[in-house]
Amino acid sequence: MSLLSVIVNRLSCIIVHRLPAVVLAIQFAAAGLPARSMDKDEDIDTNRPSYMYSPLVVPKGSVQLENGGLYQHFQHGTNFYGASETQVRLGLTERAEFQMFVPSYGASVRAHRTGSQSGVSGLSEVGIKYQLGPIEKLQLAVIPSVNIPTSSQDVYLGKGVQGLCRVPWSYPLTSKLSVMGMQSILLLNSGRSVEYQPDFMLSRSVGSKASVFAEYVGFFTQHFSSSQIAHFGGVYKVKPHHQVDVHFGFGLDQTAPAAFIGSGYSTVSTSCPGSSSILQNLDINLILRYSYCSEVDDCGA
Repeated sequence: MSLLSVIVNRLSCIIVHRLPAVVLAIQFAAAGLPARSMDKDEDIDTNRPSYMYSPLVVPKGSVQLENGGLYQHFQHGTNFYGASETQVRLGLTERAEFQMFVPSYGASVRAHRTGSQSGVSGLSEVGIKYQLGPIEKLQLAVIPSVNIPTSSQDVYLGKGVQGLCRVPWSYPLTSKLSVMGMQSILLLNSGRSVEYQPDFMLSRSVGSKASVFAEYVGFFTQHFSSSQIAHFGGVYKVKPHHQVDVHFGFGLDQTAPAAFIGSGYSTVSTSCPGSSSILQNLDINLILRYSYCSEVDDCGA
C-alpha cells in the first residue's frame, strides 16, 4: 500500500470517528455570529440546479421542496434518466435547516447492448445545514450529512451508509455578479475510499427575477478515475416563492457524461406551524454518531 493510500485511509477514519465532535464545535462557534436566516417575505433561494448548494438557510418554520428531472448521455452509449429528484428543506432556527433527498427513480439504458438497470434511490444527504455567514460580505455554511441506502442494490448509493460534508460559500463581486463555490468530502465504501469534490461558479442576476450561472465541478475519488464537468443554467422566479430552472452541461474527460440536460420546479411554504418545534428535537450529533460509528469497524484503533 502506498504512503498516500495510508494517509488517506487514516484521514477517513479520523473523519468517521470525529465528525460528530466537529459538528458540536461548529454549533458553539456559530453561537458567536449574528443570526441571519432568510426572511419569509424574501424570494425563494434554492440549492438547484447547480451542483453547488446555497450557503443560505431557508426561513425558520418554512418547508421548501426542490424538484427536477435529468437526462445524461455517456460517451460509451449509455443513457441515464432520473426523475423526480426531490430535496426537502425545513427551516429549524435562524441559522440551521434540516435537508434531505427523498427516494427518486433512475434508469440506465444501454444504446447498443442488451440489458439495462433501473431502481429507486435511498435517502441521500440527510443532514443539517449550519449557516455561518455573513462574515463581512462572505456567505458561508457547513453541511454534515449521510447517505442511507434503502436496499442492498441501491442504484444511486450502492451499499452501506456514506458520510459527507459540504462547505458552500458565496461572495458578491458587484451588485449583479457573484463568485461562489463548494468544497465537499465524501466517505465511500464504508469509509474505505474518499472522494473530493471541488466546485467553483460564477452567477449573474438578470433583472429582478432571473439569474444565470457557469460552473466547474470535479469528482476525484480514491482508486477511481476522476470526472470533471462544465455546467451552465439559469433560474426564473415566476412568483416570489416559486421558481423554475433549466440547466445543461458536458464532460471534460472520458468518464464524465458526454452531455446532460435537466429542468426543475421549486416552491417554499412559509406558513407551516409546528414544523420548526418538531424538528428542533432532532439531534444531528446522535444521527451522525449512529450512522458513522456503525461503519468504523475496519478503521482500527
